[in-house]
Amino acid sequence: MSPPRLAALAALVGLSGCVPYAVGAPPDTVAPQEVRPSVVLQVASARRDLQADDEPGGAALAVGNEARLGLDERSDVGVRLVGLGSLTATYKRKVAGPLGSEEGVAVLVGAGVIGSRHLHAEATVVASPGPLAVAPQVVPYGGVRLQDLTPFAGDALATAPALGLFFGARIGWPDLAVAPELGVFYSPSPLAGDGEVVVVPSVTLHGDRIRKALGL
Repeated sequence: MSPPRLAALAALVGLSGCVPYAVGAPPDTVAPQEVRPSVVLQVASARRDLQADDEPGGAALAVGNEARLGLDERSDVGVRLVGLGSLTATYKRKVAGPLGSEEGVAVLVGAGVIGSRHLHAEATVVASPGPLAVAPQVVPYGGVRLQDLTPFAGDALATAPALGLFFGARIGWPDLAVAPELGVFYSPSPLAGDGEVVVVPSVTLHGDRIRKALGL
């Protein structure tokens, strides 16, 4: 999705909480020199990219766009634009499992800027048994994700690191797939009266056919 179109969509839906909780994929990496686009829709039950004058609020919708580039048989890099003023970059390395397969274990590390007020850092371990025998187009996955926000603007609030579990499945084909996912994060809020758990359902759309269908 081009930056102008994403910015227009973000403004339309009134995005606020833009922390990229969704992982959106099993441990396979993109083939060398190939690019895999995706679109991410997530709803977080509470915000953590907070400012000093914020009040405890409700759910926050985020719309994001990611492109991943394959480096070699076991690694790729990606850039994700989420909402307004949020940009992250990640490196993914498959550390176990057959090459070119969804089965195995991968590690992701990354950093970026969230909402033009917080620095973001993340580390994720994602694992999958590979495609289901009874449904080869379904690839379940899950893992552990750690994220941290560090304020760099004067009115931004510091928050404790968020640690969570996520579970999902990629359903479809290499050029057309959808990945519903649910993440649950322990993330204490600096605001009195706010909760300590953030629940994040998300859907990630993968592949060139998705991009073409959206006219991107």
